[in-house]
Amino acid sequence: MFDNLLKNSELCGMQLNKIISFNNNILNIRLFYILLLITSLLYVLSCKKEKKDTAPIISYSFPQSNLTLNAIDSVRIKANISDDYGPLIVSVYIINDQMKTFTQPLVKTFSGSEINIDEFYFFNNMYFETGIYYIVIRAEDGNNTVNEFIKVNIVEIPKVLNSIYVGIEDLNGVKIFCNDTLGNFNEIGYISSTIISACVNSYTKQMSVLTYDGNFITYSIPDFQVTWQKSGLTTPGHLFKGETKVYENFTYVNDANGYIYGYDYLGNVRNINSIEDGVPISFNFCNNNILTFVEYDFYNSYSIQQLYPNGGLISKYQINFQPFKILPSSSISTTIWGKSQNNTQMYTYYTEINNLQTFGSLINENFNDVVVTPDNKYLLSAGNNLMTIEKTYGNTMVYASGNRADFMKFESLSNSLYTADSNIMSVYNYPNSSKINSYTFLGKILFFDFFYNK
Repeated sequence: MFDNLLKNSELCGMQLNKIISFNNNILNIRLFYILLLITSLLYVLSCKKEKKDTAPIISYSFPQSNLTLNAIDSVRIKANISDDYGPLIVSVYIINDQMKTFTQPLVKTFSGSEINIDEFYFFNNMYFETGIYYIVIRAEDGNNTVNEFIKVNIVEIPKVLNSIYVGIEDLNGVKIFCNDTLGNFNEIGYISSTIISACVNSYTKQMSVLTYDGNFITYSIPDFQVTWQKSGLTTPGHLFKGETKVYENFTYVNDANGYIYGYDYLGNVRNINSIEDGVPISFNFCNNNILTFVEYDFYNSYSIQQLYPNGGLISKYQINFQPFKILPSSSISTTIWGKSQNNTQMYTYYTEINNLQTFGSLINENFNDVVVTPDNKYLLSAGNNLMTIEKTYGNTMVYASGNRADFMKFESLSNSLYTADSNIMSVYNYPNSSKINSYTFLGKILFFDFFYNK
């Protein structure tokens, strides 16, 4: 009986094992098909995704390569842009060979997978210089971006002197004059405040003035309306010595609180430089950096500070004389004019090694102004004489004896020299010292500047 029971138990065990094995096989089959289904779905999805990642295709027939255009012009754009699914965003704009964008883009969008463009692209950038540029047709589908570059030649428009703006001292403020096409100066505005400095920004078509009470006011040209202004540039107990300049399309000004600001045409601060100690009283741009004279106190204590264009001190050099003006000399140096008793002394400041050395000979005249000439010399107004100074050794030659200038500017198109002496503005035929013209105003000339079409 025991044997029979054992056989029966073995038979039952074998039957149970068979059932379990059968069930396991079914489970394995089901898992296999589930995995196969998941793999198939992933494959389909991956194929679909890969298809969506296909980049757009650009084909164009206009413009043709090496087409010649004017700086203010239009060009026909005829192109077909296709994609597998879309949507499409197509942009057209112009760049130079350094990939700098020069125009506002023409933008087209389409929810489908194909777009045809056949229209004129109007661009307006009078600051194009004659050279080689590229029209870019750019297509985006959300995942990929494709650019087509079409080489074109652009011819610049001539630079033209539109007018000269002059500020004349008045009992209660400043009268603003502007010359007409016949060369006659007419009053076009009035500023009810005394001013320290002013400049014209031809790029923004604005004129900015800095007043002694710490206001920086910007007027539109030619209608002479206030567009924006800043206040609070003075500080109590400090004699305000401010300056305005235009550099790379921005208008710069310093305040009495230790800052030099660069503003855009809307009055937004685009660059700001903070002086660690002291107050900037004059500044210039030399070798892409800012150099400024900094006054520490009321006892004629000064330093030369070199700053990065976007802020930050590079070097500082303490000086024991009153500085007047700083101009670039070479890639590693600048020339500084300062006061030595009642005389004018020149110095070379080496920007790379932060070192100052005397330059040339002592000039036995009071300093008025100095500018760089078109033939790369210095033109100095000291006492009642104008004199040229060569940059290498500082040799000095009289340019116009007995001709005083409070301040001077060269007009870049004609290379003519304009000077202001009290109420008289004179024009010289540089490098000759003969006068071309002169204008007499009923008041002291506080500033003048040139307004160009670009």
